[in-house]
Amino acid sequence: MAHGNRLKSLLVAVSADEEHTHDPTLDYALGLAQENQSRLTVYVFAPALLQPFPLTLGSSSVWIAQETDRIETLSGRVAKAIRRRADELGMPVDIEYARSPFEGRYARFITLARLHDMTILETAGTHDAGARRSAIEHALFDTGRPVLIASHAKFKVPKKVAIAWDGSAQASRAIRDGLDLLGKADHVAIATVVGMKGSEGLQSADELMKYLALYGIRSDIAVLTNSPGDDEGLPLRQFTASQQVDLLVMGAFVHSRLRQAIMGGMTHSLLADCPVPIVMSH
Repeated sequence: MAHGNRLKSLLVAVSADEEHTHDPTLDYALGLAQENQSRLTVYVFAPALLQPFPLTLGSSSVWIAQETDRIETLSGRVAKAIRRRADELGMPVDIEYARSPFEGRYARFITLARLHDMTILETAGTHDAGARRSAIEHALFDTGRPVLIASHAKFKVPKKVAIAWDGSAQASRAIRDGLDLLGKADHVAIATVVGMKGSEGLQSADELMKYLALYGIRSDIAVLTNSPGDDEGLPLRQFTASQQVDLLVMGAFVHSRLRQAIMGGMTHSLLADCPVPIVMSH
C-alpha cells in the first residue's frame, strides 16, 4: 500500500447548462471523496452568455441585468440539485458558482484547482466537446495538479489499474500523483506501446516496477503493439477493455497542444473516447 493520503481535498467542476440530479461525474467525485475521506468542493461553470446583437448604450444595461439574473437562476438551481444529491449520500460539500457575466469563466476554477489535490472533470466526448476540452486543458496546464477524467461508469474502488508508460516526464508525474490510487489496486499493469515514435517506456519499465515496489505496489509489464493509422490511443483503449481495467494513469500532452490539435495524439484520442476513468498529469 502507498503511504499516507494525498487526496485530502477534491474538486469537481460541472456545468450550469446541464441537469445534475444524477450526474455520473458528480457521483464519481462523491464516491471517490467518500472512499478517501476527502473534502469535496463543487464548482459550477456559468452557462454560456446569451448576447443579442447589436447592443446599444441603452440596451446594454438591460442585457447585463438579464444575464446576471439568468446566471444566478440556472447556477443556483444546479447548486441546489447538487446539495440534495450530496445530502442523500450524507456527504458534506462546498459549492461555488459565478454570479456575474463579468467573472472570468476559468479564473476562479483555476484558483480552486491549485488548492485541491485533484480535479475531477467529465470526458470531452462529443456533446459540448469544446468547452469540456478547454476546462481539461486549463486544469492540466494552469494548476500544477492532476486531473481525473471521469467516464460515464459508476464509481468503484479501482482494483485493476493500468499505467500508460512511455518514459516521459508527464507519465512520471502522473504516477507520482496517482500513488494513492495505485496503492489500493490489486493489480497494476505497466502498459508500454512499442513502435510509437518518442516512446521510451520499454527501456525503463523494469525500473518503474522497482520504484512502485518501494510503495508496496506489485506490478507487471504489458507490451502493446502500435496499431496502424492515426488513432494513437487505440492500443490502450483496446487493452483497458480486454483486461477490464478500472483506471488508467498517464501523462497528458507529451506532444505539444498544437501538434495534437493538427495531427492528433494519444491524449487527444483518449479524451475524445474515454473508456475508463483516467488520471492525467502534465
